[in-house]
Amino acid sequence: MLIFTHHALKRMRERGISKKQVATTIQHSESAHKENDNITVFIRKFDSNTLEVVTEVNDTKIIIITLYWI
Repeated sequence: MLIFTHHALKRMRERGISKKQVATTIQHSESAHKENDNITVFIRKFDSNTLEVVTEVNDTKIIIITLYWI
């Protein structure tokens, strides 16, 4: 289950990122790395932009903390 924080939803609106792009990045990431026990960053390229999605992952849900184009 994906849960979006208010911060993440605000950043999505500001940066023109859709929920579908976020879900695709998490489900079909080109790479991912753990920042610590619970924080994972998923990365996927869309055309000429690369999306990074910072998440908190636990057993039953993935909380979207923030996201940005790099």
